[in-house]
Amino acid sequence: MAIVQDTTSVLEDAKEEILWTSTILADKSLGKQRAQGIVKSSFVACANNENEETRVQQYEAPTMSTTRVNYLIVGAGVFGASTALHLSKQKPSASVMLIDRTPFPCPIAASHDINKAVRADYTDIFYCRLGLETLNRWKTDPLFKNYFHQSGMITIKNGVESLGHKIIENFKKFNVYYEAEVFKPAEMKTRFDGLFADGDYSHVDEVYYNPLSGWAEAARALEATTKAAVDNGVRYMAASISTLLLDAGRCTGVRTTDGQAFHAEHVILSTGAGTAKLIADSVPDKPELQVGRRITAAAVCEAAKDVTEEQKKRYKRMPVFVLDDGVTQGETMPITPDSQMKFIRDVPWKNTVRHEESGQSFSVPLTTPSKSQWTDPEDFPLGLKEEIETVAKGIYGEKEGSNLLPNTLRMCWDGLTQDDNWYICPHPRCANLFIATGGSFHGWKFLPILGEYVIRMLDGGLSSEEAGRWAWDRDLEGLPPNPIEPKRELRDIKSQDANGSIQKSKL
Repeated sequence: MAIVQDTTSVLEDAKEEILWTSTILADKSLGKQRAQGIVKSSFVACANNENEETRVQQYEAPTMSTTRVNYLIVGAGVFGASTALHLSKQKPSASVMLIDRTPFPCPIAASHDINKAVRADYTDIFYCRLGLETLNRWKTDPLFKNYFHQSGMITIKNGVESLGHKIIENFKKFNVYYEAEVFKPAEMKTRFDGLFADGDYSHVDEVYYNPLSGWAEAARALEATTKAAVDNGVRYMAASISTLLLDAGRCTGVRTTDGQAFHAEHVILSTGAGTAKLIADSVPDKPELQVGRRITAAAVCEAAKDVTEEQKKRYKRMPVFVLDDGVTQGETMPITPDSQMKFIRDVPWKNTVRHEESGQSFSVPLTTPSKSQWTDPEDFPLGLKEEIETVAKGIYGEKEGSNLLPNTLRMCWDGLTQDDNWYICPHPRCANLFIATGGSFHGWKFLPILGEYVIRMLDGGLSSEEAGRWAWDRDLEGLPPNPIEPKRELRDIKSQDANGSIQKSKL
């Protein structure tokens, strides 16, 4: 039994990511002592070029005598990990390999986080149904329920008429028990232990609150999912993928950056923000296979604050809070078991580059943590610091928000689709290639069930509505841009030099 690790590619492409994990969110989400142990053994394995028995994880996968498997999943985020788990349960005789660039969970993935909101609060009845299904799993499944916290969730969204009432109507259509309500903004002064008494909500129309929604411990839940898959026989490979392997219109596998080839009957891309670049690198001369407008690599700024014991008591019963009022455009999350409070600025960035081989321009994620994660407030890019201050003060008010400024920052990357629907589909112009990605900053909560739908797709069992919504060639013609489609480039983030002069960031 051994974790299979491509140590050359980990050394070249992921060593810095692993090291950064020890100093930023992993210490908090996985436990400081254990996280540092994983980091240390990972680094040693890379340096010694070990690729047999390593201690990069406490989990093991069966060794295999061949590089050909039934299912090869690229990307161990929520789509990839969930698919691996459900394949291991529904198809126990199948051989499954899950590949990502580092030992799981990958520290720069969108899914690697201290916490994420879990809700069924959708005006779109399609995702409301899926949300109710996944919320039930979070509350009852032994694998997930210990990571879920039913804190309640506030949503304020200007510009969407009767948002709360539409969500409640969806609950009624499904005949489910609900406690959701809509109330006037003035009540924010007195409700929720007065936490938001200093906030100014006079410009919003209504407040929607669902006490049955909440949040989950993201990195821990993702790690548990991957561990469960590995325990069931899934082979986990830490390696960086260079290209897909194609032959006569078929995808036959992948090649790693150090030249190893892995072949499979089914190749599933759960590559999120990196999907466009991977396909372009693989087949630059085939425009019919490219991602095009379907998925944009987008990043939002997240921040975490280490709270004091006094603050833990004060914010003990705080809910998830999403404030989309045209100004604040952000979220705050309840305090984690490791005493961190998180803020998110929901105005994404992109990183557009020119891909000369294919003649395309598209956004790509930054994969170097030193350019996308900061653990010292003195190093925060000025523009990102201002964005998080906007969220903290917009939600809690000027005085309260000033006491909640963060200790760490990170850029969270995801694959954003134009219509917020995911891609769970075969690639129509490449046999054996399947897509399961495009979380669009709302896919994480579906971790318990995503793999079930991916398997239905592989087996031809999706409903007509599901297949239509998640199709590669669904009609996007005339569709307006996604409201959160990034209009800003990373290179335009404000920074500040040693003399205090404002300049553009070097990101």
